[in-house]
Amino acid sequence: MSGSGEVRPRLSVVIPTMGRDILIRTLESLVAAEGFGGLEVIVAGKVSDATVVEKLRELCIRHVNIRHLDIQFETGDSSRKKNEGAAEACAQLIAFLDDDVVVAPDWPVRIQEPFSDPQVGLASGPSLVPDDINRIGRLAGLALSSPAAAYVAERYRRNREAAYPVDWDRIIGCNAAYRREAFAQMGGFPADFYPGEEMIAAFRTERAGWKLVFVPEAWVRHYPRQSLGRFWRQVWSYGATRIRLLRGGVSFNPLSLVPGLWVAGTAALTGLACWFPWARWLLAADLGLYLLLGLVVTLRTVARTRRLGDSWLLAMIPWMHLAYGLGTWAEWCRPGRDFSERRR
Repeated sequence: MSGSGEVRPRLSVVIPTMGRDILIRTLESLVAAEGFGGLEVIVAGKVSDATVVEKLRELCIRHVNIRHLDIQFETGDSSRKKNEGAAEACAQLIAFLDDDVVVAPDWPVRIQEPFSDPQVGLASGPSLVPDDINRIGRLAGLALSSPAAAYVAERYRRNREAAYPVDWDRIIGCNAAYRREAFAQMGGFPADFYPGEEMIAAFRTERAGWKLVFVPEAWVRHYPRQSLGRFWRQVWSYGATRIRLLRGGVSFNPLSLVPGLWVAGTAALTGLACWFPWARWLLAADLGLYLLLGLVVTLRTVARTRRLGDSWLLAMIPWMHLAYGLGTWAEWCRPGRDFSERRR
C-alpha cells in the first residue's frame, strides 16, 4: 500500500490467528468500523478450515487493504506471527488484535487518538464481556472484570471516559497499538516467552521511556473461554505467567501474588486444623472473610447487571483464585510448562 501513487495507511492492524471461524467476525467488525478505509489489515497465520479460507479470500478480494500472511512456526508461534505482521506493516502505528474480538464501531479512530502526543508509544483499550455467550463464558468475563480480580479488572471495564496514562501492568495484549519507533526500540515480542509476551513487551516499552495510555472508548468485545476447564487453564496460565515475568526482570507488584499466598495459607491451615484448635479458628475466619468478600462482589455485580443468573459469580470467583494461585506455585516449582493452545 505504500507504492507510488498509493496512500500510506494511518494504522496497520495485525491479527495473529489459528484459523478459527470467529476470525471472519473480527474482520467484518473492522470493515464496518469508522475509519476502516485508512487501515491496513494483516492476518498472520495458517488457516486450515476450508470455509474460513474461502471467506477470508473473499474479504481480501473485496477489500484491498486486507491481506493474509500464510505463516506458522513450530516455536514462538504467537510472537513470531505478530513480529512478521509488524515487519510487513506500512503505517507508523501498528495495532494488534486477537482473532476472536469484535471492535467498537469507532475503534480505529479511538485507538489512534492518544498518539497525537509524541511521547505516547503504546495505547490499549478494554476487553469487554460479549452478550452472546453462554453462562460460563459470561461468568468468566464478570469474574475477570470484578473487584475480585483487583487491578487486573481495569483491563476489562470502560471505567472512565477520557484516556489516561497507565503502567505496563495495565495493558491488555488483545487490544493494543504501538508507535512503530517504540515497537522497534522494545525489540518486538519475545519468541521464547509465552504466555505473557505482550506484557513483557509493554514493560520494555515503558522502560525505554515511552508513555503508555489506556483508552476506555477503544474497546473490543473479547470472547472468553466458555467452559470451566478452559477458563481454569486460562487463569492458571495467568498465574504462571506472573512468575515468569518476575524471572524476566519486570517490576514487582505484590498484589499479583496474593492469590498464591491465599491458596498456600488456606492449605496450611487446613492441615494444621487436624491437630490444633487455634488453626480451626483461623481457618474458619479465613474462609468466612473470603466468603463475605465474594458475596459483596457478587451482590454488587448483580445489582449492576440486574441478572439473577449472575449470582453464580459467587462460585466462579474462588474457581478463578484457586486456578491462579495454583498456577503461580506450579510455575515456581516446575517452570516452563507449554500453555500454547492449538486449534482443535
